[in-house]
Amino acid sequence: MEFTANFSRKALILVVIGVLVPVVRSGAQDCNLPAFPDSSITSTQDRDQMMCQLGLTFPALPVLQGSAWPWGDPTAPTNAWPVSATNPTGNWTDAQGHVVIRTAWGNWHTYDAEQQYEPDPSLHFPNIPKNKPGGAMSGFGDYGPFSSPRYSDLNLLQMKNGSPVLSREDWWIKRRPQIFRQVQRELYGKTLQNFLPKISWAVYPGDPYTSGTPTHGSVTGSDGKTYNYDLETLVGTVDTSSYPELRHTPMIVARCYLRAGSRGAKSPVVVTYSENTLQFTAPYGVNVCSYDPAAFSFPPFFVDNTPPLQPDSGGANLSDYVIGLKNQGNWRTPEDPGALVIWGWGVSRLVDYFATDPDFDADKVAVEGHSRYGKSALVAGAYDDRIVVTWPSDAGQLGTELVRRTYGETLDFVVSSTSEYHWVAGAAMNYAGRLFPDAQFPRRVELLDVDAQSTESLIAPRAIFISNGTDTPPGFGDAWADPRGCFLSGFLASPIWEFLGWKGLVIPSGTPFTTDPGYTAPAGCASNPNTGLSICHPSAESIGGTPGFDIALIEGTVAWRRQKEGHTPVPNWPSFMAFASRYLNDGRPVIAPDQTFVLDSRVLGRVKASDSDMDDTLKDWQIKGGTGAYKFSIHSATGAIRIADPEAIDFANTPSYTLILMVSDGKLPSHDQTVTITIPDRLDMCQDGRTISVSKDAVTKHLERGASIGACE
Repeated sequence: MEFTANFSRKALILVVIGVLVPVVRSGAQDCNLPAFPDSSITSTQDRDQMMCQLGLTFPALPVLQGSAWPWGDPTAPTNAWPVSATNPTGNWTDAQGHVVIRTAWGNWHTYDAEQQYEPDPSLHFPNIPKNKPGGAMSGFGDYGPFSSPRYSDLNLLQMKNGSPVLSREDWWIKRRPQIFRQVQRELYGKTLQNFLPKISWAVYPGDPYTSGTPTHGSVTGSDGKTYNYDLETLVGTVDTSSYPELRHTPMIVARCYLRAGSRGAKSPVVVTYSENTLQFTAPYGVNVCSYDPAAFSFPPFFVDNTPPLQPDSGGANLSDYVIGLKNQGNWRTPEDPGALVIWGWGVSRLVDYFATDPDFDADKVAVEGHSRYGKSALVAGAYDDRIVVTWPSDAGQLGTELVRRTYGETLDFVVSSTSEYHWVAGAAMNYAGRLFPDAQFPRRVELLDVDAQSTESLIAPRAIFISNGTDTPPGFGDAWADPRGCFLSGFLASPIWEFLGWKGLVIPSGTPFTTDPGYTAPAGCASNPNTGLSICHPSAESIGGTPGFDIALIEGTVAWRRQKEGHTPVPNWPSFMAFASRYLNDGRPVIAPDQTFVLDSRVLGRVKASDSDMDDTLKDWQIKGGTGAYKFSIHSATGAIRIADPEAIDFANTPSYTLILMVSDGKLPSHDQTVTITIPDRLDMCQDGRTISVSKDAVTKHLERGASIGACE
């Protein structure tokens, strides 16, 4: 493939593999597996069979051994070392306490830093030559946006063939579907939104899976007021009659905390992945449903005996539960979904249920998930456009972190780790490893057509809140999840919101960044035990940094906040609800149904719509599809339909066309509505300065002679 001008072959080969060193194949794949999986299949076997389907093998790697750099591997970082000096095959670390791992593909995790904060040579492992390149905190860059060299830039407003996206119709009809196909094919797997087995719902007072749980309670809200609530548990049992041999019956379980007095009131709801956050949502008139898709035993958010929808594990579970039901117990194919899609599918089925229960407003649903569940929340919002607000908290790699950037956890690790590979489509393995055998950079992620900003763009123009924590120290920070990479994904996705007429990520002038000289961190930042410096100190930051800690950027429809408390969503809930309530409590604009326009002039008329909020203004009318797309246009501000390309209209043989329309009130988009344009038997036309009445069969001939549709003015 051709690279952009950002690439130079000399710059690419930053670390060269040595020769004549002992090598080991990182767990040779076992392709001698049964044609049909059973309950004995391990995660390693299941991962291997996927690699066998793809024709992939792990490379032969130098054996990590010895007691000094490079421990047998010349590509080892010069300023990182084994956590245990006697066990170089285990995790490594560096002067700041980052987690450093060599993946099964041979690439090391790295962490760049501003030049003035590069580690002093004295911080390198003893006796490392000062002029050695690379390192866990080296200055060779992240290969991400704005660095040089870098991976080739992805343009969300450009088709894969290079043609530009010129109109909103182009986005809805051409580019967005292309991105969605690529996201499914290359990262997460096929959508299951059309996989709809029967689900039997039951509603239980309290929590049937935890003894002694009260059905009523109270919380002190973030506004200091007391809110009483009713607790009920929704249990959806998935019908497995299409494959009775399935070993386990998938179940959707959500514990819903409903404000007293809100019963039957169709209230907005935030679906959280295993969190009860009513104290933050209640002041805004919003309820909470805590959804447990994998039934982890991980107190306080998970309950041991909750039946799962899809466990957070691979192996035999990938031919069981929802994935097994869809695949009739067979192995996954490379484009079949992983757990992230299935967990998001469970959220979608909850939205289906909400539409049948007067306690919930199925039209005002937000979703929040943290860490691995943040990845799934992102996928849920991208795959289901009924979700109004999406919050992927600290979602990291294969979530909101850029894949085509090297900082913290990488795609290489996710798709090879037996504890994570099941999250995503097997096809994502195609993008692991080195692009060139003799160089750590660039990596095969260069070949991806999509990245985190692509997935986020599928949510536009709906709202998204992106967050992350501090970089260090270990066990507390979010370096593994790459705060700057998460920030950049929202920044790079924002042009799509702006293209559609919404505000993207708004960064006010003067907003401090964490790497600014003299940046003043907020009070309360802990100290990194490895360095003795504040975890908010610029020395802990990736090159370029992010907007400062505890600054809520929530003016736009893409929001960002970075918490100083580390890997936790809790400090961001007040800001999230201030942001989300703008959409959850908005009266959505409505386009009147069953509207028909007669093609009797160049301007056919204005589309009727309404909004229950008196202060809202309807705007940003746009065409999302229909047989009349590109033949007709709509005025963005007024909703007036016009003829755009009369020569493309088949007057003689097509009695009517349709347009799928959307309008905004500045906050929510309307639901899609279809209008019809009919072609009458006779049309007025203006030819040579006089109005003539023409049969629809003759319109095209008159257009060729220079006539125009409609009476002369």
